[in-house]
Amino acid sequence: MTKKCVYCDSEVPVDRAMQICDRCGVGVWGRKQWEHIKQTTNEAQDKGDLCSTNMAPDFLNKKLIE
Repeated sequence: MTKKCVYCDSEVPVDRAMQICDRCGVGVWGRKQWEHIKQTTNEAQDKGDLCSTNMAPDFLNKKLIE
């Protein structure tokens, strides 16, 4: 299964935490900031700290209560 960029619909690596291609990411945030955003979101995904509140609101509520 492939992912598509939310901005331009080009392909995005399946293992990337965010559905934004490099071209659009650099265009929005600049090269240095985009690399940092990719690194931190991918690390959060690997640790299980990254969730979409639209898909898992109960998870977020548990985190806020703890």
